[in-house]
Amino acid sequence: MKFKHIIILVTVIGIMAGCKKDTVPEKENSSTNLTDFAVTKKDTIYLVNQMVTNQLLGPSPVTQTEKFTYNANRQLTKHTITYKSSSSNFTVDYSIVYKNGRVSEVRKTGTKHYPWTKLLYTYSGYNLKMVYVYPSSKDSLMVTLSRDTLPKKVQGNNAYYLLDYDTKRNIIKRTQYENANPTNPTDKIVYTYDNKRSPFWALRDNPYIVAQAFNDMNTHNNNRKSNNVFELYNHTYNTAGYPTQTVVVHSSVARRKIDYTYTVIVVDKK
Repeated sequence: MKFKHIIILVTVIGIMAGCKKDTVPEKENSSTNLTDFAVTKKDTIYLVNQMVTNQLLGPSPVTQTEKFTYNANRQLTKHTITYKSSSSNFTVDYSIVYKNGRVSEVRKTGTKHYPWTKLLYTYSGYNLKMVYVYPSSKDSLMVTLSRDTLPKKVQGNNAYYLLDYDTKRNIIKRTQYENANPTNPTDKIVYTYDNKRSPFWALRDNPYIVAQAFNDMNTHNNNRKSNNVFELYNHTYNTAGYPTQTVVVHSSVARRKIDYTYTVIVVDKK
């Protein structure tokens, strides 16, 4: 938020009729006055603290509640998932560890959700390697970044996909290829977006949120509106422009509803 500073410097010269003219006081240093009256600019940050997904189809309710915990530096430190249905109930914690300001490890507590127990991150130039540690084996993905740090290629054991972006750093196309046949794509998804901030805008550069938390490669700058596989995303926003609810519609049928809540933090603007 920006403020205009109005500084009024008043120099008083006392002149009284019939009296001796007073000495004019020495003018104060204007820079001192600027310091005294300076107003610190502020920035408002929205950190998503809970995301509740309700499946709208099926004979009985299915709810997944995700909670997000942060440290004093606003880094995500824990992602907790609680799943409830008529046949299954479980809670899983993902603890995120940082080294030199970057995600280095994710430790999972619980046996459900994803089968891996630990996720390791290593960085080398424009490459990010993600190693999935299972109880009796390991697997890995190699993510190749562009010069502007956007994931461009995700390489797996049997297949890879390429990502294209718009000018706002949103993924607009994902094309998948088999390693054995790199000339003919096996799948292509095209996305469109709104012009509002994503619920995870404050975490848009966190590799766990970008590449793993939602079991897909995502960008969290703006919000998806549609894709070419007949999905529509209908958003309701708060006054700051962040989604408070998303309804996902597939082939004209509402499939799931997602509700978001936030922690609002006001900080000094850098």
